[in-house]
Amino acid sequence: MKTADAGIVAHKSSKGLRLKLLVVQSIVFVIPFLIISYIFNKNSVTLDSSQMIIMAFILVLILAGIMMLRQIFERFFRMASIVKNAMGGEESASVLQKDTDELHEITVSFEGLMNKFENTTDQLGHRVYELLVIKELIEVAAKSSDIDELLGVLLEKVMAATRAQTGSVMRIEHEQDKFRLVASRGLRSSPEINAILDIKGSPVEKVVRGRQTLLVEDIETDERTLRLSEPKYGSPSFLSMPIFIKEKLLAVSNLSRKEGHVFFDPNDEQIVAIMIGEIAFALENIKLHLEIKDHLNNLERRTLDLEGTNKLLTKEIDNRKQAEVALNEAYEELKQTQAQLIQSAKLSSIGELSAGVAHELNQPLMVIRGHAQMLLRQLTPEMDFYEEMELIEKNTKRLMRIINHLRVFSRQSDTNFMALDVNNVIENAFLMIAEQLRLKEIEIDQKLNPDLPEVRGDGNQLEQVLLNLITNARDAIEQRKESDGDKSTVSNKLAVETRYAESNGKYVEILVSDTGCGIRKEDVHKIFDPFFTTKDVGSGTGLGLSISYGIIQDHQGNIEVSETGPEGTTICIKLPIYSALEIHTG
Repeated sequence: MKTADAGIVAHKSSKGLRLKLLVVQSIVFVIPFLIISYIFNKNSVTLDSSQMIIMAFILVLILAGIMMLRQIFERFFRMASIVKNAMGGEESASVLQKDTDELHEITVSFEGLMNKFENTTDQLGHRVYELLVIKELIEVAAKSSDIDELLGVLLEKVMAATRAQTGSVMRIEHEQDKFRLVASRGLRSSPEINAILDIKGSPVEKVVRGRQTLLVEDIETDERTLRLSEPKYGSPSFLSMPIFIKEKLLAVSNLSRKEGHVFFDPNDEQIVAIMIGEIAFALENIKLHLEIKDHLNNLERRTLDLEGTNKLLTKEIDNRKQAEVALNEAYEELKQTQAQLIQSAKLSSIGELSAGVAHELNQPLMVIRGHAQMLLRQLTPEMDFYEEMELIEKNTKRLMRIINHLRVFSRQSDTNFMALDVNNVIENAFLMIAEQLRLKEIEIDQKLNPDLPEVRGDGNQLEQVLLNLITNARDAIEQRKESDGDKSTVSNKLAVETRYAESNGKYVEILVSDTGCGIRKEDVHKIFDPFFTTKDVGSGTGLGLSISYGIIQDHQGNIEVSETGPEGTTICIKLPIYSALEIHTG
């Protein structure tokens, strides 16, 4: 009865232990799986097909180990039951011995399995670490904009993933067939960054020439190297791998002196190849970015050069335009000078002709006047024809004065400045043109101040100016008469006034006014320009007022339109008085 009760208790105890063992198995399998899943999810780690197979294999090993552990515990439970049953009889001793031997074998197998399990766990942890390193490398590559900087980060990460203690990255300078050191770690006496190294004769020359990875277990015995191992590199094993941008060889990554003095293996080669492949796209992007930047810099330089050239061309064009304007002005001035010369030649010819005509007329006129005087002496006022003979003698005398003045006016001579009475100049001018004005029924109104001071000037030139102004006034009155017709109520009047004025100096003013048609506002500032005229073709040269303006300027005076409108025009001439001019110039 006691034995049966003990069996029941043992069975219940073994059932409780089995339940606890099942819970432990679940915890041992599920918790690591959950931890790994959490790490992968948090760090956004993705696995390729080979890595997923490795992870599945590791999980299968863990599950197998747990099942074997369960079997061992089953053996323990069985032995415990046998021991308890043995207390009740000798017949189970042989069975106990057999189970003990079997348990010993299982224990030995379990120890081997646990060692493998520990190694697998280490490998799993290292693979997780490699994945985290790759993730960090990808993040840095996404932000990097410098190839050398990214290659330096790559060296740091591959050394961490492969547990290499010494490493370097060397870029290929294809034009020079040289290496340029861009990153180095682990060597105390390594060359400086950017140092230029020879490719020929270096341990990794075969990597450059063959464009393939070089994995060496022993540098002294490998047929591809056959050279002595340097103590500073520790282990004679090393790993050199090419780095490409598309099909172009960019650099070589070198790893040596692996932690624990072990050899580099294909797993190291695989992880380095994966890491280089992960940054290949970033390296290509950086290269394209740098090429675009260089292209933009070249465009900017060319733009600046073009802008400079454009400025020079613009300046040259402006200079040429200025030269063209100056040439045009010179050409126009030459045309004006030629026209003035032609006009001067015409005037000179007319003057010579006038002088000749005056000389020829003077002889018969003297005969007529002489005979008229003789007849007057013989006649008395009461006699017939006396008044007619007196009128003949008076007009021949006037005609002789006009002829003599015409001879003086037409005589060519140099400018001769002297003290002048402007009233006399005005009277001489009207002597030449008064009869024409009378025939045109134009009234002459002279308001000449007899107390004016003298001016310094050339009488002939000033008389020419006055004749031009009087002629223009006459033509303006005629034009107004034609436009008004019989309806005109304006008197035909030409007025000349002289007066003394003090305005920024002491002047004698000559005002020539008419009741003509006036000057249009848009033409007022142009009437003194050479060749400007409002008369019909053939009626004027446009040089009269221009020449008059030049003459007055030579006299240090001023000529301007004082007022103009439909009622007529007034032109004012200002000439400095003789004493004031002497003080001003002397």
